[in-house]
Formats: sequence, C-alpha cells, structure tokens
Amino acid sequence: MKPMPSQTALPLLLTPLLTVGSVAWAETLALEEILVTAQKRTQNVQDIPITINVMDGDALDNYSIRNTNDLANFVPGLVIQAAPHNLSNITVRGLGTGAGSESYDQSVGLFIDGVYAGRLREFQSSLFDIERIEVIKGTQNSLLGKNTSLGAISIVSRKPGEELGGYLQADYEFEYDSVYTTGAIDIPTALGDFRVAFNQVAEGGYVENKTTGNEVPERDQTTLRLIGAFGIGSNGELTLSYQYDDLEIKGDSFQVDKDEHGILAEMDPGTQVGLDQIKTAYTSFGKGGDAYDEQTTERALVNYEHHWGDYSFTSLSSWSSYDNQRAIDSDFMSVDYLATTSDGDFSQFTQEFRLSSPVGERFDYVVGLFYLDSDYEFVNGTDTAFPPPYTLGGIPLTGASEKTFSQDTEVLSLFGQGTYQFSERWRATLGLRWTEEDKDAIFANAHLRDALGIGIISPLVEPTPLDRSEDNLDGSINLQYDLNDNTMLYTSWAKGSKSGGFSVQVRLPEEAEYDSEVAETIEVGAKLSLADGAALLNFAAFYTEIDDFQVVRFTGLGFETSSIPAESKGLELDGQWLLSEQWMLTGSATYADATETDTGQTLPQSPEWSASLGAHYENQLANSGLQFVMDGSLSYVDERYAHRGETFLGDAVTFLDLRLGIAPMEGRWELALVGRNLLDEEVSFGFDFPVFGGDDEMTTIAGLSRPLTIALQGRYNF
Repeated sequence: MKPMPSQTALPLLLTPLLTVGSVAWAETLALEEILVTAQKRTQNVQDIPITINVMDGDALDNYSIRNTNDLANFVPGLVIQAAPHNLSNITVRGLGTGAGSESYDQSVGLFIDGVYAGRLREFQSSLFDIERIEVIKGTQNSLLGKNTSLGAISIVSRKPGEELGGYLQADYEFEYDSVYTTGAIDIPTALGDFRVAFNQVAEGGYVENKTTGNEVPERDQTTLRLIGAFGIGSNGELTLSYQYDDLEIKGDSFQVDKDEHGILAEMDPGTQVGLDQIKTAYTSFGKGGDAYDEQTTERALVNYEHHWGDYSFTSLSSWSSYDNQRAIDSDFMSVDYLATTSDGDFSQFTQEFRLSSPVGERFDYVVGLFYLDSDYEFVNGTDTAFPPPYTLGGIPLTGASEKTFSQDTEVLSLFGQGTYQFSERWRATLGLRWTEEDKDAIFANAHLRDALGIGIISPLVEPTPLDRSEDNLDGSINLQYDLNDNTMLYTSWAKGSKSGGFSVQVRLPEEAEYDSEVAETIEVGAKLSLADGAALLNFAAFYTEIDDFQVVRFTGLGFETSSIPAESKGLELDGQWLLSEQWMLTGSATYADATETDTGQTLPQSPEWSASLGAHYENQLANSGLQFVMDGSLSYVDERYAHRGETFLGDAVTFLDLRLGIAPMEGRWELALVGRNLLDEEVSFGFDFPVFGGDDEMTTIAGLSRPLTIALQGRYNF
C-alpha cells in the first residue's frame, strides 16, 4: 500500500475505529521511500538534513486541491493568505514577504519542475497531474537559488509513462454548483514518450453580491500541459514541456466588516455591514459590476541530462510569461467612488548548467551556473470620484491617474555543494552561492483626469530611471551523524539573501527602493526509522534571524513597507506509521514564535501552533470484488494577526476534510464523496480602511474563505 503524505490528517472522530484487531505486526510492513529533488538530485527525504514536508499527487487529486492557497491547510508552518488583488501573502515558520507590491521578490521561492517562478502572480498556477509537492523550510539559497532565504515550494509534474494509459477524473460540488475536471494520457511512440494532461475548474461563488446579482468569487481556469521524453543516444535524456493556463476570477469575497463611525453607511445607505455571505458592491470598471482578474500564463522548458558513467551533466532552459489584467472595487461599496485597475506583463528566461558527481563516494558534489533575464511591465490606474462632503480636508477628492513601472532584471549565479564522508557515520556538507543581480527600472505617474485631490494622493511624476546592482555570497554548512542504521542526527547553519529592488506601490520614485533581506537559520534535528521500517519520526528545532525583514501594511491608498529586525524560533515534528495493510496514520506539527526583535510583537500571518493528523484506510468489502477507501484530514491553525502591530487577530481554526470511496480491487475506477471544511470554519482576512474612519480597526474590510462543501468524485483509469 502506498503511504499517505505527511500532511494528510486524521479526523479525531475516527480514532475509536483504530482497534488492536486491525493492526498487523510491524515487522511484516515497511513504508515506501519518499524521494525528493530538493537538493538537485534524487534522494530519500530521510537522508537530507533539512525539514521537508512532502504531499503526493494522489492526495491533491483526492481532495481536488487545484491552487496553492488550498495547499496551506495541509502543511503545518505554511500560511498562504489571499488578498483582494489576488496576491498571496506566503509565510513559512511565520516569516515571508507581504503581498503589497507585485514587484517584490519573494523570500519563499516557487519552483515548477525545477524552474524558478519569478513573480508572486505565478502562485496562481493550477495544481494538477502532480507527482508531488515539496515544501522546503528554512534558508535554502546554496542550491535552490537566491530568493529562497526563508524556504521554497517545489512543484513536480508527472512525467510520461512507457505504456499507453491515463486517467479521467471529475468532481461535482453540490452547494455552489462547482465542477472540477482533470485527466492525462501517456502516449509512447518510436520517437519518444509523451504525456498530455489537462485541468478545468468551474468554481461557483459563495458570497451573494446583491448589487450585481452575482455569486462571487467565481473562478474559471483551463490548463493544458504537454511533456515529451526522448532518449538521446545511450547516455542522454531530453525532456520538453509546454504549459498554457487561462484564468478568470469574477468578484471577490471582501466586504465592509466594521463601520464604527457610520461613515460608509452615510456614503452608501445600502452598504451591507458585517462579515457574512452577502455583500453590496459595484464598480463600473469591472465585469457585470464586479471586480475581475484575468491572466494567461505560458511556460516551456527544455531539460537535457547526459551521463558519463556515474557523473551527470544537466542543462535546464526555461521560458515563461504571463499577461494579467484586473479591476478592483476599492471602495467595497455599491457606489462608484474608488476603483483600481492593473495591467501586468512579465516574461522570463532562465538557463542552468549543473554537474553532479556519483553519490556514495567519500566526496560527492553538485556545481553549477544559473542565469536569469526577465522583463516586467506594470500599469496601475486609480479613479476617484468622491462627491462632497466626502473630500480630503475640503479639497475635492476626484480625478484619475495612471502609474507605469517597467523593470529589467539580470541575474548570474555560481553555486556548489559538496559532502565529505569522514567515516561510516560522520559526514559534513558545505554549500556556497555567489550571485550578481542588476535591476534597471523606469517609474512614472500621469494624470488622466486632473484634479487637485488626485494630485495629493498620486503626484505627477515624469519618467524616472532607477537602477540597482548587488552582489551576495550565501552559504550553508551542516554536520550529520548516523547514530545507528535507523537514526540520523544533524545540525545546520545557512545564510541566504532576498533581492532588494523597487516597489511600485509608492507615491514617489525616491521612495521606491528597498534593500536586500538577509536571513540566517540554525537547525538541529533527527530523522528516525522505527518499527523495522513501518514508521518514521522526524523532529527539528530552528532559529531564524533577519536584520532587514520587510513588513507590508495597507494604508488605505497604498502599501507601506518597513524594514525591521525579526526572528522566528520553534520546533517541527513529523511522523508516519503503517499500522497494517489497511491503516496508515500520519501527523505533523509546527511551533513557531515569530516576532519583531525590537518590540517583541508577533509578526503578521504567523500562527504560533499549526498541526495536522491523518489517516488512510482501505479494505475489501466481503464477497463483492470491491474495496472501501477512506482518507481523513484534520488540521489546526492557531490564531494569527493579519497585519503588523498585532492588529486583526483571527480566530484559531480547525479544518476537517473527509473522503469516502469505493473501487474494484484492480483499481480501474473509483467513486467517492469528498467533504471539505466539514466543520464550516470561517476564515477571514481583514484590514483597516483609514480613508474612511481612521485606524485602530474602526472601519475595516474583510473577506471570507470557502465554506463547507460536499462533492461527488468519479475517476476512471485506463
């Protein structure tokens, strides 16, 4: 039986079912190896001296996880919180870059099939036909690259098979009339092996906008991927991949939550105040009166591997681009007073060359060169039309402005990591990465409809060139000791940097530049194999320190970025236990105390505790030729603040997901009921709206996450 990922969770209500009679002796059972490529070569996760959570593709399919925001519920220590402009605030162990500006580089890097995804918008990529997702925690700059100073998320697609076959899966969700369809087919030929995969999401909204009559947010996403694998001579392997993704999101769940001074109710008597599944909003810049977000993404890669004996040379070339347009109803009311539009275009080329020595020698190593060239263009429009008496200190608050920002980025890195085996039980690893990065930008702001008020909020700026160059030397060192054949102890230190650059969410170009962010992480841990291979248990203690941590806060008319000293310290625990041929249990937990060093205040989006428990059960139904399959997931996320200054404390939440299915013993088809968020937990994300009512949570906007859903799922394998 294939082991479940360490992030699936066990519903507590199922615990009484785990009777002694269902447990086989551990010595007859063994967990399958969990293989990862977190260090640029295939390794057993138990042999790597860092914390890695792995979620396999079967779990993604079982729970119809089709985007990265859903992923966080299954990985303790990972928080992915969406904002109104559909940018995700991503933290690992309580640390990460805020979602205020699209031009920010992220300190938690995203990799898709080994290729660095250069912008935050790329977290909108569809998750489908996935082999596994690796969530790599702590500073990882030596091998993975710059902008992984706090961790990385690596998405690995399924590769072509050598036999004709595939699958088709469809889910129908009853409450909000949502349909999820995905599938793939392997086509072996004399030329090479091909895999064609697709994914289609038609997700209904769960908040009623009474002004427009729409159910929002409504998500439609269609993705197609083609992969070809070819043998080149007797020693070469070539992989070609192309993916096209078309995404449209109509509306959002954000609404007026508090209006203590009654200002918004006075401006718009029809305003629906209070966080629920009803809102009143309208913007003439949207689609049918609602906000919208449209994005097309293309991604192509060429990966060639050549083997000389046990040595291997890899050339990985990639090209990616996206085109994004969106409109936001920035007053969040049915009046048409404030709207924001955005148009972003991004393209990126990367090239990596890598040489890997044989594994298992006294000294083994990986060395390489990485090059990146990207172009980014962003146009941001603001339209204001506030009638009296809703003015800015007596000045008419009307007008329209258009901010333009373009940036060229060029990166060159040399990297290497080597492991020396001192003895049968002792080994040490040293990694280094030198990076040179140049950014050239142009910042401008024009007035499309002039008025005195818009000039104060959004000053006129002639095209202003900006440039920045930096060199960074990052590195890591760790020491491993095999206490015995089943226990590995390790300690590690790593230093990593996140690029400095320019923010587009400022009023003036002289305010745009921000410095690089440097993190140092110390980790001490152990990885154990127990019960003769039927169980594993991993634990680690960590400490991360950052001198210039970038914290983003919404000010009502833009985003304020502050650089502060910060730290995070805590513990990680992860385990699996194959109880019998029928039962598999998993569990993991993260404790992270992430604070501002100077003030001691808790950082935003940093729950102190997060944990998951899980179970997988399968057994034959008597004399039927069918088997019953159950997957359960129970995850907990502690209360957390949404913003700096310990504001907007969200409640602790517990998510319960459950999947019950039947399938023939040969596994040709499967029919299941899938319940997500069965406890109907309400997860909200709020922020001050200082333009109308001041700070201190007097006038606030908040949004809801998706509530309880039940879906019928069918799958056919061929």
